[in-house]
Parts: sequence; C-alpha cells; structure tokens
Amino acid sequence: MTVRKNTKHSLSRLQRFLQIVPWLLLFLTLVVTFMTLLQALEAKENLFHAWVTELSYDKRLEFKHFTEPVVTTLRIARDWGKESAINLEERQRINNYFIPMLESIPQIHALIIANSHGQEYFLQRTGKGWQSRSCDPLQWPGKVLVTNWRKGSIPVGKGSLVKSDYDPRQRPWFKGVLGADSTREIFWTSPYRFSSNGQIGITAALKLKIRGFDSQAGKVVPGEDYVIAFDVLLSDLLAWTSELDLGPEGRAFMLSDDGRVLGLSQNGPVRPGENLSAVENPADNGLGPALVKWQRSRVSGEQVFAFFMNDKPWWAGFVPLAIGGRHLWLAVILPEKDILQIVGYPVTFFQIPIIILVVGGLLFFISLFLVRHHLHSLEELHRENRRLVNDESQRASLDNPAQRIYKLIKAGESECLEFKATVRWNLREDRAGNEIETAWLKAIVGFLNTEGGVLLIGVEDDGMVAGLERDNFANDDKCLRHIDSLISSHIGLEFSRFIHFAIVEIGDRKIVEIRCRPSDIPAFLKKREAEEFFIRTGPASRKLKPSQIIKSRASRKAGPPENRPAETAQE
Repeated sequence: MTVRKNTKHSLSRLQRFLQIVPWLLLFLTLVVTFMTLLQALEAKENLFHAWVTELSYDKRLEFKHFTEPVVTTLRIARDWGKESAINLEERQRINNYFIPMLESIPQIHALIIANSHGQEYFLQRTGKGWQSRSCDPLQWPGKVLVTNWRKGSIPVGKGSLVKSDYDPRQRPWFKGVLGADSTREIFWTSPYRFSSNGQIGITAALKLKIRGFDSQAGKVVPGEDYVIAFDVLLSDLLAWTSELDLGPEGRAFMLSDDGRVLGLSQNGPVRPGENLSAVENPADNGLGPALVKWQRSRVSGEQVFAFFMNDKPWWAGFVPLAIGGRHLWLAVILPEKDILQIVGYPVTFFQIPIIILVVGGLLFFISLFLVRHHLHSLEELHRENRRLVNDESQRASLDNPAQRIYKLIKAGESECLEFKATVRWNLREDRAGNEIETAWLKAIVGFLNTEGGVLLIGVEDDGMVAGLERDNFANDDKCLRHIDSLISSHIGLEFSRFIHFAIVEIGDRKIVEIRCRPSDIPAFLKKREAEEFFIRTGPASRKLKPSQIIKSRASRKAGPPENRPAETAQE
C-alpha cells in the first residue's frame, strides 16, 4: 500500500512538471534565438574553424598512414643492408628483394641505394614495368647504365649507356642524411625536383655503415658509407585536394616549409599522377593576400583567418603536417559567401535564428498538445518500463563474464589464446622482473601481426586461475595504468585502437583480459634501441628476421583468419 501511495505522489509531481515543460521550452527557444542573433557574425569563423579542424584531423591521419609504410619499409631495407654485403652490380638480386616490397606500397615511387664512392642503383616504376639506372664513376665515367625490366628480374636487352654528369653524392638526400647524427634517424628532404622525371617530390633516407663489395678486387670491403632512400611524389600526397568540393573559386594546395606553393595545377587541385611543379608567383593564382598574411604570422600550429581579395571577404586555413624534422602545410582558401555551402549548411547565417524560432514554436505547441491529451498514459508507460527493466536484468544475469573466461580456459592455449601467471612478478626469484612484462608484450605483438587473439594474465599454464594478488598492485586502477603504460612505451600508442583490456572477477579472484585485433600495419616490440617483430605460431610467439617479415606480411594477406576464438572473431 505504501508503495502505491508513493507511486501516485510521484506521478502527481511528474504531471505538474510536464505542465511546465511547454512554457519552459518556449522560454528557452526565445533565449537561444536571441543569443544566436548576437553570435551570427562569429558563426562564420567558428564553422570554418571547425571544418578546418576536422579536415586537418582527417588529413593528419591519412598523412600518417601514407608515410608510415614508407618509414617501416625503409627500416626493413636498412636491416637487410646490414645483414647482406651490398653489391650494386647484382641488379637482379636487388630487384628480386625490393620489387615485391615496392609493389605492395604504391606511394614509394623509386628506390635508391648509393655509397660514398659515387656508385648508385636507382629503381623506379614506369608505365610498363620498372626501369633502373646504374651509376659508377670508375666503370662508366660521364655515363649511366639505363635498363628496363620485365617482371622485375628479366631485363629487356642489355641496357644502354646514356651520357650524364649525374652524381648521387650531390643530391639533397645524400648530403642531408650523411649530416644526420644517428644511423637510426630518418632524414626527409624538402620538396625538390627529381632528376629522373622532373617532377617534384620528397625523399626519405637512412645511412648505414655496411660491408661493400669491390668488383675489381673481388672481395668484401668493410665500413663503407651507404645510403638507402625512397622517393615519394608530391602528386601522390596531394591526391586529397581532388576530393574537396570548394566551389568555383575555392582552392586547396600544399606549401613547403620555405613557403613555396606546391600542387596548384592549371585546372585546380592536383590529381594522382599529374605532373607537379612549384608555383613561382603565387599572386598570379589568386593566392597572394592569403600567403602574405600567413607568412607574416608564421604561427607554428594550425591557423584560420579572414582576409580581403578583390574587395571581397575570404577565409583561409593552414594546417602543418610534421614529416621528420620538417613541415609541409595544407592550405584551403574560399570566399566567405561559400562557407556554409562548403561546410554543409544549406542556409544563410541569419536564416538560422529564424529556423530555431519556428522549430521552437512548433515544439511548444506539439508538447502542449501531448501533455494535455496523453498524460494519462504515463502510468501505463511506467508499468511497461518496469517490465522491460526486469526482462533486461534477467538477460544480463545470463551473460556471466566468469563463464565466458572459463570457456576460454577450457579451450587451452593456442595461436589466438595465451595464459600468463603474473603481470610483473617473477615467481621463481620472488621479485618484480622486466622479463615477465616482456613475455606477455611479445604475445600482444604476435597477436597484432597475425590474426588477433586473447591474453589472460593471472592464469597458470595448466589453466588454474591464480589471480593478480601476487603482483602487489595497490588497486585495480594501478594495475590497468601499468599495463597501459607498458603497451604505449614498448608497442606504441597508435596500436591502442587494436588493443582492449579490462579486469574480470572470477569468483574471489581477479584476472586481466587483453583482447587484440589484427593490425593493418606492422607492430614491433621496442626494447631500448632495438625493435623486434613477432608472429604467432601455435601457442607461442616467434621472432622473425627482417628478410622473413616481408614474406609474413604477404602470406597474411593470402587467406581469411582461421582457428580464432569465437568471441575474438566477433569483435
């Protein structure tokens, strides 16, 4: 009886409140309309700034995904160079190793391998296959050997000697990387014109001291300076400009770190494969006022500002893209009158308050009608809600995390499931040990590089649930923060989207469940200065050599995931 009285009083209070709602809605509509009118002039900048911020976020992610394969492949090539005695005359051997790699990464336009003696092997894509250029000042003074290749290792003829004064040691990528402090530091050039085809691009290079091969003496020469580099066309980087609809007057382009305008073709945005040239006179292309204002400020971060051109108001946005120690800038300019249309608003600024007022008035009358004619249905809705809540509670009780974990443990360790007893505690020596953390970090890297999987920490190899008490964490939050810190430091924050972990209670004990999805980019375990690559083979994580990494990545694309735990596949 008491419950019924309380329910009745609650419904009565709710009824009085609902009677006020329409008038409260009308009051809020008037307030919002008035504030919108006051802020109409500021709305243009806010909308454009939000649009530029969203665009910059998307393009930074695209730019990162564009350059990451270049960086990863360049490091793999560096490791290959360290393991092998490079002989630039073995062109077929170089082609057999690198062409499958370059075919899988279309943004790499050309491979360059050069040494301090002026010898170079250059391999680039052509419309029908591949073309190489060999430079050897001692063997072919004043000439280079140009060879076309079919299917990578099959030369078309014996090649031809072409007169050329080309010297790789004078190119910006060679000079720049030799001046770098570390052999682990990737050097990125500023945009420059490629000698092979006259197009503008950038080059990523690494230096290394490796064993060379003296063809005249027929022996290996130690300690020779070599440079391995990849050319990237800026037309590939600028493909995004063709996707933007900026109206008949809007422009999208790219700037070098020294302020040169890049990627502005005669007909507007640059499209993939288009010949790119630097714009010598930006004023001729209607960019002058925006560039002058940008160069005067030279703020290091994102910029959005208004300017006047041809006595009309315009807006401009400049976004920096970090690449090595340099910056490229994405720029967008468009007339003020086109801002709403470009950012997706089909109305003018002063139409927005009118729309708010009309919509608010309609909502007022609709809510008034509903409150007056349908308030009696609240009690029925309340009963239905209680029934739904009870049904949901019953369904939730069936989804027992402990039962799910026990099913995984019962399945036993496999390629996609591994048990670890502790997070950090060495049970044999009764102390905290980095080797314990490294062991389960290897498993995560292996899952990322294979087909994903589940790692249960706090479970013995025989399937016994031991819990996390032996790790001596102050609380659950400390444990999760410790795991998150290790993953960020030794694997990388960029892989967090593939890794999900939580503490699960199993009876009176707790374990950590880490679920991994397969990564679309290679994952490495970082240990001080070294980086190691692991895959899963059976219930173990196996380390691969650089020469095996390419085969592993290629074989992973060959077929669908198999033998994965059912719940991992569902994720």
